[in-house]
Amino acid sequence: MTAGTMRVLGGEVSPFTARARLALELRGVAYELLDEPLGPKKSDRLLAANPVYGKIPVLLLPDGRAICESAVIVQYVEDVVRGTGGAEAGGLLLPDDPYERAMHRFWTVFIDDKFWPALDAVSLAPTADERAQAVVDTRAALNRLEEVFKDRSSGAAFFSGRDAAPGLLDLALGCFLPALRACERLHGLSLIDASATPLLDGWSRRFAAHPAAKRILPDTDKVVQFTKFLQEMFGVHVS
Repeated sequence: MTAGTMRVLGGEVSPFTARARLALELRGVAYELLDEPLGPKKSDRLLAANPVYGKIPVLLLPDGRAICESAVIVQYVEDVVRGTGGAEAGGLLLPDDPYERAMHRFWTVFIDDKFWPALDAVSLAPTADERAQAVVDTRAALNRLEEVFKDRSSGAAFFSGRDAAPGLLDLALGCFLPALRACERLHGLSLIDASATPLLDGWSRRFAAHPAAKRILPDTDKVVQFTKFLQEMFGVHVS
């Protein structure tokens, strides 16, 4: 890429920050993580970097420009690495075929718009009935993604259709695995397992064992504690 070091403005337990960092790791791009403290007031640094949404992560380029939104960051990293002749380094995050690229982008939006809000609501929805419905919605989304994995992976280890290297869809869902495992532990649930979603069960173990994921994804214990902190902050009382 350009001279200098990329910087990621984000948080260690943020799944969206993990998504951006995984893309950089997989494509061999050096970067520095700038921790953005959690709090009710956004920092001046964050608001300057992302004045539209005021959210992490933000990829800060060496020349001072900023790229916001994790899925956009992943695609930016892929485009720039391809443009500089590094298409083989770490494997492609997006397939070459235009239809397949569109499908990977489509299901990334599904993960962010359907799966993640449901999983998040299992722990943070204000009422017991809403949390129970969130479990149903999460399982429905995972059942859908089980079929997506079958179609997109073509029998390979990852959504990318390759055995060695994850791609965009793997990062899109994989960044939420620590939150999912924390949710299972907190509420005594089994959301991804060999009986309900056998393909996703195998995929989740392979993704978590990938060297980049082992370097980036936070421990389940840390996410459990963070979720409890959020429940207390939002006044969510779970028996």
